[in-house]
Amino acid sequence: MPPAAPDGRPPDGPGVRLRSREGRAVVAAAVLGSALAYMSDDMLNVALPSVSDDLGVGVSEMQWVVNGYFVTMLSLMLTAGSFGDIRGHRRTFLIGLAIFTGGAIVAATAPSIPLLVAGRAIQGVGAALILASGLALVNGSFSDHERSQAVGVYMGVTAVATAAGPALGGLLVDLVSWRAIFVAPLLFPVAAAFVTYAAVPETPPKQERRIDTKGALLALLTISTLSFALIRGPTGWLRVEVVTALAAATVSAWAFVWWQRREPDPMLPLGLFRNRTFAGGNAVTLMSFMVSAGAFLFLIVQLQTTLGYRPASAGAAFVPLYLIMLVGSPQSGRLADKIGARTPVVAGNLVVAAGVWWLSLVGAGSEFLTDVLPGMIVLAVGLATLGAPLTSATLSAVSQHDQGIASGVHNTVGQLAGLLMIVVLPAVAGLSGETFDSPAFAEGYQLAMRVCAMLCLVAAGIAAVSIHSRNAPTNQR
Repeated sequence: MPPAAPDGRPPDGPGVRLRSREGRAVVAAAVLGSALAYMSDDMLNVALPSVSDDLGVGVSEMQWVVNGYFVTMLSLMLTAGSFGDIRGHRRTFLIGLAIFTGGAIVAATAPSIPLLVAGRAIQGVGAALILASGLALVNGSFSDHERSQAVGVYMGVTAVATAAGPALGGLLVDLVSWRAIFVAPLLFPVAAAFVTYAAVPETPPKQERRIDTKGALLALLTISTLSFALIRGPTGWLRVEVVTALAAATVSAWAFVWWQRREPDPMLPLGLFRNRTFAGGNAVTLMSFMVSAGAFLFLIVQLQTTLGYRPASAGAAFVPLYLIMLVGSPQSGRLADKIGARTPVVAGNLVVAAGVWWLSLVGAGSEFLTDVLPGMIVLAVGLATLGAPLTSATLSAVSQHDQGIASGVHNTVGQLAGLLMIVVLPAVAGLSGETFDSPAFAEGYQLAMRVCAMLCLVAAGIAAVSIHSRNAPTNQR
């Protein structure tokens, strides 16, 4: 391999070297920011039963605590990608860190569900900026022959940093309070800001572009009204407020698509989806992320409510899963650089399906070492195998000019999976209106997990026909 130039850029193409000072800084900053965003979810998952008991609310109200985060994040993720393209992803990343911190303070001090939801919504705004710009920095900073490996390192180390979430969250809930889960992770934005200021280079701003404000507002209206309808619907789909919300979501979704076709610089260039790899990769991402989010949430609650684990023990049970992802993600990235992404993505989804099906058998009397851990290992191997190749192939399918938008789309799809998981899977499992400790949860757990396994099989089929071994960028907008 030829030596890097003094500025860290390889002589055979654009981008920094993964082992250069700038390369390490880009990955480190993106890892710290992304771990902050993902850890917030994992820590809250562990604390859900405690928050529910403390504030005297059920599953439906707690869905809004989770979705307050997802709704704002989803609505603004595409705008965040465009904003990063226009203003620079480094600057956007730093702004996101500051907003996320403010939301955490609101959530930690909230005396009621409405203020807790508001704090989570503010965190969602910050997370949109952090995730879109962080991934754009990683995917756009490295040369072609190191991009998948860099994404693999980013995803693997993020997984391990995020692994502290369930264990730390459970420990804080046991020893302090569920409110502490919003305070402890604030070391991450401080560290991420320091690394970013010190060594992360700014991306060239594209001043000729502008923010699609109308598109952002229509996306917010669509996602929020659809979320409301899906959460309230299972208790009565013909209720006036549910029908009204569904109608508003339908109209605003149509208006969003119409506006994106008319707007000269849209937040979501629909022409990108004419690329089969980009469209198929995002479809696989939607299903795969929905499965991982659903499996993690349902399993961690099952461990506490059915098997009697304390929050700290339930969180610690996930540590082996994240450690496997740390080791496996960079390796799958290297493999994809050599043989292409299709095989790892297809095989990974099949392995995830097997792991989730295994975990669906966890119930009263199950032992960790013989019943829970083996399924978690299979699940972790599958996630590590498919993650980096899927992300790299999807983003590499578009031109460098659209990396910010593509990153925003990819992150939006991933987070949309989380929203669909929290509103659809409980309904499928018959859990709407139930509490986490009700007998119905133990019964619905198996059905929800097996639905996740079937989604993985569908995702594997889509990947087989849409993801090429080698991808060429497209300029279609």
